[in-house]
Amino acid sequence: MEPTVGEVRTLLVGDDSLTEGLHEGLIVRGHMVATVATRSFGNPEALTAAVDTAVALLGRTDLVVHVPRQPIDPVPLVDQTTSNWVAACEAPMTEALAVVRACRPHLVGGSRLTWVVPTVALGGAAGFAGAAAAAEGIRSLAKGAARQWGSEGIGTAVLAVAPEVAFGPDAGAPLAATTTLADPALARPGNPIYDLAPILSFLADPASAALTGATLVADGGVWMSP
Repeated sequence: MEPTVGEVRTLLVGDDSLTEGLHEGLIVRGHMVATVATRSFGNPEALTAAVDTAVALLGRTDLVVHVPRQPIDPVPLVDQTTSNWVAACEAPMTEALAVVRACRPHLVGGSRLTWVVPTVALGGAAGFAGAAAAAEGIRSLAKGAARQWGSEGIGTAVLAVAPEVAFGPDAGAPLAATTTLADPALARPGNPIYDLAPILSFLADPASAALTGATLVADGGVWMSP
């Protein structure tokens, strides 16, 4: 996608409705955004080439936001086949690592790499054990990268969002109802355009430089601890 003119240069990696909402919200916040759709690339080399092209259009990379693909349908843990587990857990982790490798040459002091994952990493969810394991693995990846790159001024972060946002309302709403007895304190799960994109925009601001490797929970006030 051709980037939109703005001050902060942001590379957005993903291709679902959440990615689209974040794209719109970041533009509203004044970002110059280029998007790489992961499903269009079947191997890490193709993803790297797409990232290189997108960064060339941006000119520099202040913020990278990766929205890993998520399974839509729940599968009971004991019924999961190897292919179910690979799709729900190993594929998002492999994708996250591929994004790290593709983006690392373009990250400099002041850059930040951020992942957006569902809050099932915090509380677990019946039928979504693979997705929860992948999200927890990505949280560990963010911490490890923060340790390695911090001396260069490169930060990481994870934004944990409500299941209704990560999985879509059809799968996410019933999932949210079974994972917590609490309603969102703000009476809404968090809108990608108006609630989540501003948080990502803050993470690109030098004022947030002391924050790295952390998980920020933005689910409207359900899970209030990382």
